[in-house]
Amino acid sequence: MKFHFPVIVIDEDFRSENASGLGIRALAKAIEDEGIEVIGVTTYSDLSQFAQQQSRASAFILSIDDEEFTPGPEIDQAVLNLRAFIEEIRFRNADIPIYLYGETKTSRHVPNDILRELHGFIHMFEDTPEFVARHIVRETRTYLDGLAPPFFRALTNYAQDGSYSWHCPGHSGGVAHRSDHEDDCVAFCSPSGAAPTSSGANL
Repeated sequence: MKFHFPVIVIDEDFRSENASGLGIRALAKAIEDEGIEVIGVTTYSDLSQFAQQQSRASAFILSIDDEEFTPGPEIDQAVLNLRAFIEEIRFRNADIPIYLYGETKTSRHVPNDILRELHGFIHMFEDTPEFVARHIVRETRTYLDGLAPPFFRALTNYAQDGSYSWHCPGHSGGVAHRSDHEDDCVAFCSPSGAAPTSSGANL
């Protein structure tokens, strides 16, 4: 049993060949090298659709460019879109990690009410993709570890380990219920030490 909880990267340059696109894809590859699936998309305009993704995601990385902000007192559309998206996610899930990805100077445009909802701001090109990926993966695993109740978590870990319980054949895919194992058991326990015939006469 294997569950998939990908990191969802939202960046309009995800498939571009510019510096931003190359940087975010390098980060995505570093996360995948750590064993976490990454899904890259180029827009989060459909808020309801992405809000539903939170149930199967392990983290969101939202890219934002300095060019999306304009001088002046008015609130930029980029901020409005970002706020609406984060509010939609947090309405459904208060704990899933959310990161912003952008240039260092971009962070000064982000209001405090948005920054408070983030797990971090990833400064483009200031750290290696591998270093940032390890931090993100640690946070995603911490988040995922807290999702399942203790018994269910132990049960899924047991199943994933392929643990073998001969005393309970049905819990091992039936392999322990084969006749040779039964013969071995009966031969060991029987006073005569003889294995039963196919008809079970020695039982």
